[in-house]
Amino acid sequence: MISAPQESFWQRQSYAVLVPWRLSLQVYIVYMGERHHGLRPELVQEAHHGMLAAVLGSEQAAMDAILYSYRHGFSGFAAVLTGGQAARLSDWPGVVRVVRNRVLDLHTTRSWDFMGVNPSPSGGGILLESRFGEDSIIGVLDTGIWPESASFRDDGIGEVPRRWKGQCVAGEKFNASNCNRIGK
Repeated sequence: MISAPQESFWQRQSYAVLVPWRLSLQVYIVYMGERHHGLRPELVQEAHHGMLAAVLGSEQAAMDAILYSYRHGFSGFAAVLTGGQAARLSDWPGVVRVVRNRVLDLHTTRSWDFMGVNPSPSGGGILLESRFGEDSIIGVLDTGIWPESASFRDDGIGEVPRRWKGQCVAGEKFNASNCNRIGK
């Protein structure tokens, strides 16, 4: 086994073209489900480092690879890994899913481009007539979700995949009887 010199993620990137094995490094998100309410965030972060160290072979390698530890909204971490390392982590107990990070392009960054409206004041049109939305009030009515909604029905869905690691989590005004068969 060839041992790599220890350096930071950013140093690795500076000469990735020179060393072919480095080209296989990607950022992966290791999702471990809901956050653990009873644990202090720093303990969750230590657990993430420990898991990564077990896969990578050393605490230093784990410290160099980890980019961020998600410990408030959910449990998980982002790390620079090879595909093989990510696959090993996906089989680790408590890991729900490991996904390669992808950069997605926005469909639109400006509403007038998306709607095909000319933003130029000299061009006339609806933007000029509406004084570019001056004094407009935009209201959003969020009615929430309802478990009985047709969009949550599982009619016609095949068998639950073996790789499914989800579970039904009861909450305020939502008990396990509201879950469809995938969440049970």
